[in-house]
Amino acid sequence: MTRIWIFLLGLLAACNTGTPANPPLINSFAATPSSLPSGGGSVRLEWDVSGASSLSISGVGNVSPSDKGSKTLNVTASQTFTLTASNSAGSVSKDASVTVAPTPSININPTSRAFVAGDPGGSFDAIVSGSTATVNWTLEGPGSLSSSSGPSVIYTPPTSVTTMTTATLTAVLEGTGLSASATISIVPAVLTGGVLFYKGDGSGALGSLDSGGAYTPLKSYVAGELPARVTHFGKPYELYELFYSAADGSGALGSFDGAGSFRKLRGYAPGELPAGQNQMVSLSDRLVFYKATTGTTLCGSYGNDYDFSNPVTQIGYSTDWDLILRVNDANGVFFYKQPSGIGGYGTYDSSCKWTYVYSNYSFSTNWSHILRTPGGVLFYRKSDGIGALGTFAAGGSFTQTGTYISGQLAKGWEQVVNTSAGVLFYKSDGSGELGTFSGNTYTKVKAYAAGELPAGAALVAPVGK
Repeated sequence: MTRIWIFLLGLLAACNTGTPANPPLINSFAATPSSLPSGGGSVRLEWDVSGASSLSISGVGNVSPSDKGSKTLNVTASQTFTLTASNSAGSVSKDASVTVAPTPSININPTSRAFVAGDPGGSFDAIVSGSTATVNWTLEGPGSLSSSSGPSVIYTPPTSVTTMTTATLTAVLEGTGLSASATISIVPAVLTGGVLFYKGDGSGALGSLDSGGAYTPLKSYVAGELPARVTHFGKPYELYELFYSAADGSGALGSFDGAGSFRKLRGYAPGELPAGQNQMVSLSDRLVFYKATTGTTLCGSYGNDYDFSNPVTQIGYSTDWDLILRVNDANGVFFYKQPSGIGGYGTYDSSCKWTYVYSNYSFSTNWSHILRTPGGVLFYRKSDGIGALGTFAAGGSFTQTGTYISGQLAKGWEQVVNTSAGVLFYKSDGSGELGTFSGNTYTKVKAYAAGELPAGAALVAPVGK
């Protein structure tokens, strides 16, 4: 009996040989070092395992020996290594991570920004990764910075510029040779050489003309962005823009900055300006309205809040004057009737008192446009393209200085305005012509094919300085 028992124990022992009762045990698995600088470096993977028949490491493959060992490899990016130990009873795994510092980089947010001269400044931030080095700031161009170092800086534009100017803001990551730049645009507080192409729904387009006639678009306005139903434009103080609607006496006063934004100083609700007027003339700090059906004018000044202040009603004017404009620096105002060619001239003093000075005019009939230009007052007739140029003395006498026969000027222009670059002739299909006048000479600066200028404008007005 004893022999049989010993024999059975021997068989059991023989059956268990080479068959593990449990999966392997990973005593330790580590990566040294676990952190590397930017660019990476050498890492040693070490393991201590019991009861494994095979080992593998993710990204490396099978490794040996299966109990204690190590492997050295080059690591260039952060990753996690997984050691898997296996035997016939199963598998176990353990992770070891290596972190590689990111490559240092620096960027500026925002990368570009526009400012209006004289406005408050704005902030720029340095976006840095992979480094704790100091950020140093430099500025090339007009303006100033709040600091020369730090994670952010405030840029303040200059108080004035005459044309759009650029500056370059640079952030340098100290000791790394890395830098980033942002472009800063500074535009004048008041636009120079602007032309507004206006539509009655308050939409439009604004651009500028240079001396060679090149048109540069600045800004487009959707319906309602500008005052709607405008019938006349004025020039208070020879600086601001006045939008006036004869339909209800509403409007707005403000200026266009160099970026094309309309900066409203005052809005006029319906009735705050005289409604139902046919003509409007700006005399610097005064404003004159004329009503053709009654032959009356309203002359007033701008109050502290740019309201239409102390209007003076004057009667006794002839009715049905078609065109009225300021014609000289003496605040002389010229009245013209298209069917008859009759004209009249007078002046307004600082208290809006009208003095009728001169009435013995007999001009050609049906001038469609009369406008003041640097060379004198230009008369243009749309029907045949004929033109004339002359000057009005302070006392009202008129001297003709130029005559333009049919063919010198094109027929059919719908809008004629004086701009800083010359006289602009315009049609609603977006065609036009820019020219200058001196004596009997008309010099064409540039012709614009249909669509080269904004199309569909109901009114064209020079804006800005």
